[in-house]
Amino acid sequence: MKIYGKIAGFVLVMGLWYAGPVFAAESLRGLQDAVGNFSDQLAKSLPFNASLGLNWSDAYIGKLIGELPPHFGVGISGGLTTMDFDAFDDLVGYFGINMPFSLKHILIPAYAVEARVGGFFLPFDVGLKFGWLPQVGFGSDFTINYTLLGADFRYAVLDRKFLPKVSVGVGVNYLGGGFGTTINGMIRDFTFDSHTLSLTDPELGLSWQSTSLDFTAQVSKSIFIITPYLGLGLSHAWSHAGYTVNSALSYNDQPVTGDVLAALNRDLKNAGITGIDDLDQNGFSSMGVVTAWGLRVFGGISFNLAVLRLDITGMFNFFDANFGGTLGMRFQL
Repeated sequence: MKIYGKIAGFVLVMGLWYAGPVFAAESLRGLQDAVGNFSDQLAKSLPFNASLGLNWSDAYIGKLIGELPPHFGVGISGGLTTMDFDAFDDLVGYFGINMPFSLKHILIPAYAVEARVGGFFLPFDVGLKFGWLPQVGFGSDFTINYTLLGADFRYAVLDRKFLPKVSVGVGVNYLGGGFGTTINGMIRDFTFDSHTLSLTDPELGLSWQSTSLDFTAQVSKSIFIITPYLGLGLSHAWSHAGYTVNSALSYNDQPVTGDVLAALNRDLKNAGITGIDDLDQNGFSSMGVVTAWGLRVFGGISFNLAVLRLDITGMFNFFDANFGGTLGMRFQL
């Protein structure tokens, strides 16, 4: 059964996939290795995606108190970053979800409502951003959700007339999200040693969360109605990502209840398979926890029309060679 129509709202993220009535056996150890690789990859990609928003062209917007006019701004931005495709494709492939084509990257979108206010006495500004998509469904069997929160503090180390503005900053970002899909008509067997754990009509969910501490340096220079800018960002993130499966389980052709559940847990321990949580007759989950550093360069240009700014920003992540871009519009004094 093809599910193209049920995931139309997620096309920008990962393209179309399909899952048919599949009766297949996969290695449970391989599944756990795949979720580890998925978590490792997301640990690099999530803080990069979370850095979208608040990349305003002006390295420093001026003071709210002590200057006329008072300096502040509000706006909205949206864009996307890329993530390597292989780790994602490997994980969902264990559940019989197959891409109809091969990609090098998948696209992770983001948006944020933004506000920034200038400081007082000292040359600093403070920014806040927020993006949210509640769990929504596309068709009957596909849901997605998304949350982005962030704040930063920038201090102007150079703010002189006729010279470029230079600032350094520190911020914190939180990114959470996931998707879920029901794969009707599927029986999936996961084997280890001489045992078989079977899933029927599984509901698969992938989820991720990342909290990152972000350090930036930025330079900008306004020239008539344009402001080119360039910045460098270093982040340290605490991330976790993985899957949840809801399904009626059977173990060696017996329902997973009572003594069978105890035997399954014992056999997993004896086989050295770890990382499977919340295991009962209704499913199980597995989450990988990873900390990682990220280093990115960002820059672009804004067009300044009276109190309106139109920002175009490009980004590149050095540690995994992924890239991204945003388009933003704001009111700014």
